[in-house]
Amino acid sequence: MIVQHPILWCAIFFVTGIAIGLSVPLPYYLPALAVAVIACTLLRKTRHWHDVLTLIVWLLLGCSRASVVSSYDENPQWRSAVEQKAKAMQTCLVTRLQRSGVSPQTLALTSALTVGKKDNLKHDTRQAYNQVGASHLLALSGMHLGIIYGFLYIIFIRWIRFGKWRWNALPFILLCLWGYALVAGMPVSLVRAALMLSILTVISLMQYHTDPLHPLSMSAIIILLIAPEDLFSISFQLSFAAVFFILALWRPVSELFAKRHWAMELLTISCIAWIATMPIVCYYFHRLFLLGPLLSIILIPMTTLIIYLALVAILLPVQPLGWALDAVVSLQQKVIDLAGDIPYMTLTEVYPSTLSVALVYAVMVIAIVRFRTRNSQ
Repeated sequence: MIVQHPILWCAIFFVTGIAIGLSVPLPYYLPALAVAVIACTLLRKTRHWHDVLTLIVWLLLGCSRASVVSSYDENPQWRSAVEQKAKAMQTCLVTRLQRSGVSPQTLALTSALTVGKKDNLKHDTRQAYNQVGASHLLALSGMHLGIIYGFLYIIFIRWIRFGKWRWNALPFILLCLWGYALVAGMPVSLVRAALMLSILTVISLMQYHTDPLHPLSMSAIIILLIAPEDLFSISFQLSFAAVFFILALWRPVSELFAKRHWAMELLTISCIAWIATMPIVCYYFHRLFLLGPLLSIILIPMTTLIIYLALVAILLPVQPLGWALDAVVSLQQKVIDLAGDIPYMTLTEVYPSTLSVALVYAVMVIAIVRFRTRNSQ
């Protein structure tokens, strides 16, 4: 076990156990877990065996938790209730945004980018984003919540995190994070981001420094303890794969460059996310857009500006903000259309096997461990 990342390794073994338990549910996982816990307790003074048994405990815990999910409703009652309340709140917010005088096309796209309401989004628009590999912008994810958190950090958190009354700000920050996730309907990607950012906020207010991989690992454990079946959802896999590789590689890779510019850092993050999600995208969608990282340098700042303008327009629906939104959305649509016209930039008919995808990720994780271990020495 890598000593500086025990929670990460426990999460990896727990996720592996969830996958095994969902694929092969067996009754003896729970007795085996009890035996492993007893053995881990008895051998707690023996470091090597204690580490090995700890990982086995997490593996069997995942198997046991997933084995009790013999059948489940893909849309349980509580989730349906959340979605209904979310739709009502989305309608209210979109109505306020409409008062700023935005065009119907801008309203449809901005509603999808900010609150996840896609009812009025045209099929041609969805197809254009899918064709250039930018469909993730239309699905609310950690990137969208991270944009909002970045705004909160710049104007609020960074000034009070070392102050005497810093803990008084925690309820407001959590209300913003989880309120946004609730309005969006609590998708897995936003729940993961909200959990991770909540943990990071508490750590920041405690004035304690930790590796961001630890909050990510804790988020995965919490989500899968509550809903093990989410492991096989596409949004969960794409979300955690992208964030894991970004957090594991972004800083070490950025330090390789002598001069660090925001455009270079954004390109680095985009390339890492593209590589991290490439096997999953090929496995489920059988296509891959080769200009994804370069296009992200343009589209992510535009999306950030659209979200900020939309949030201000919801709070203060005046016509100048509507004009600004129309201009930015129109420019982003032109970029999407231009990128879609570039020939030979999309690979189609890609059908990797499940084993090949698993082997690719195993090799990538091992390479990351070796790379980070060598840099830490």
